[in-house]
Amino acid sequence: MEVNAKPIEHLFTLQRSPIALAPVIHNFFAHSEPRERDLLLSYLVLPMVLYPAMQTYLLAVRKTSNLRTLCKEQSRLVGLTHNTQQFKSLTNAALLVLQAEQSIEITDDLTVKSVGDVRASNTNPKQLEAARRLSMVCAEADVVSIYRTLGFKSL
Repeated sequence: MEVNAKPIEHLFTLQRSPIALAPVIHNFFAHSEPRERDLLLSYLVLPMVLYPAMQTYLLAVRKTSNLRTLCKEQSRLVGLTHNTQQFKSLTNAALLVLQAEQSIEITDDLTVKSVGDVRASNTNPKQLEAARRLSMVCAEADVVSIYRTLGFKSL
């Protein structure tokens, strides 16, 4: 860490810590049905939950909401593919934290199962709730369809 870094930079680093964000990913999987290759969905959680326009939408999601209603407003999806790449290493680190804490299990077919609780006391409650609601939106589609619908050319 840089000695001359401004306090705001330190705050940003702490807010983007894999330890602080691991519970967000965990909450997504704790509220979704396990499915083949759903590990790939973990790479969408942080970019979607942390993007203000998307978070606002997710916090208003109802049981009738789905992937199509999410994609109706294109402004929510701006930069999603880029942000997914940007957050990839942070997502990997958060998944490692969850595995080390034995909160998740990843099977051979890349299915993620929530197997234990996770300490979420340092996690933003709005982010946790947005992740839970994102799991509702993604519930009825398979992994490949979710990525395609969101505008990804490849997984």
